[in-house]
Amino acid sequence: MVTYFCPNCWNKVDGKDAVCSHCGFSLTEYSNLSYEKSLILSLHSPIMNNRMIAIQILGELRSQEALPGFKEILETENDFYSLREVLYALSKFDCPESEAMISAATKHPSKLVREFAERMLSKRQRNKEI
Repeated sequence: MVTYFCPNCWNKVDGKDAVCSHCGFSLTEYSNLSYEKSLILSLHSPIMNNRMIAIQILGELRSQEALPGFKEILETENDFYSLREVLYALSKFDCPESEAMISAATKHPSKLVREFAERMLSKRQRNKEI
């Protein structure tokens, strides 16, 4: 049996519903969203693989619209792999916001996250010197 999720609130919905009964999101309008916006919604997916792919692609796209979602993940998540992927994605951006987020991650409670953030900052610095 296929499980359907609302792409806005990620609660389970019936595959035949036109509107999410939990948040009121128009499920029929989802197909009209841009690729970038649908990826941004996927940052909250309960399926980890979907989240990771969305983070990777948004990083490749250097999506400015994804920055608030990336910041939220860095501030609320504890999963090292998600945090690492966000930091790696942010390292591809050339803007003060991304550098500030990576810099803030050097103070993260997790030693692994702090060390990875420091590596990403060092990498950015080396790239600027070239």
